[in-house]
Amino acid sequence: MSDLPASDVARSAAYFPSRPYNLVVCDLDGTLLNDDHRLGELSRRVLKTLQDRGVQILLASGRHHQDIQRIAEQLGGQGALISSNGASAHDSRGRMTHCHPIAPDCLDFLLRDPAFGRAHVNLYRVDGWLVETPKPLLLRYHQDSGFAYRMTDFATLDEEPVLKVFYYAEDPDYLQDLERRIMERHGDRLDTTYALPVVLEVMAKGVSKGDTLADMVQRLGLDASDVIAFGDGRNDLEMLRYAGKGVLMANADPRLKEALPNLEVIGSNAEESVATYLRTLFGLQG
Repeated sequence: MSDLPASDVARSAAYFPSRPYNLVVCDLDGTLLNDDHRLGELSRRVLKTLQDRGVQILLASGRHHQDIQRIAEQLGGQGALISSNGASAHDSRGRMTHCHPIAPDCLDFLLRDPAFGRAHVNLYRVDGWLVETPKPLLLRYHQDSGFAYRMTDFATLDEEPVLKVFYYAEDPDYLQDLERRIMERHGDRLDTTYALPVVLEVMAKGVSKGDTLADMVQRLGLDASDVIAFGDGRNDLEMLRYAGKGVLMANADPRLKEALPNLEVIGSNAEESVATYLRTLFGLQG
């Protein structure tokens, strides 16, 4: 990770002589993006203003880094990224600084076991999003970026690292059963989480947004107390626990709220509440 240039630090100090945080970390779906999974105009203006004044912005999502980068470009493309729930990270120049893929010998089970037959199976590799069968409904989450899957036969995959496997199914009980099977089979090598109640996500053991954020903060020469983070899903748990200040959305998963009962709760993503909160916190005018 590149440290903030000295000129930007000086400029930031001039704008914010007592700025509350040096790094703003935002989840995307259900947090920074609106209900159409787009970046609203207020959010774009506020985050761009903070960046221009030297506050670092980090987007942290279960999405693929190519997808997040297209959203980051709307803010000037200056920020670092955490993608695939922490399995991958890139610095502000687009260089990969972290890659923690799933062990190859776990993939045969995750991609081909009959237990997963009722779910739509997806995988993220460094070079993109792959599926065996189309699922146009999933593309609605990527309207703003235009990011899309590619069709392939999983039996023909090469040795390119797999960062994340995820399953879409409209039956949450079925996904919980799949999660149990995964943990019974490879619980010592895999971790699971949920971006949405209908999406079960699987990464290598120890992967989380929080662990990758801690590594990035250290690389930046900052401390957890310099960080404010916003989230709404269960995949944000470790990130919100790590940050000096974690903030929950009103629309957050009830299980996340139960796990973090002492965190401040603001409005919903539909109201662009992250932008409104940051505008007040940093004393932005207009």
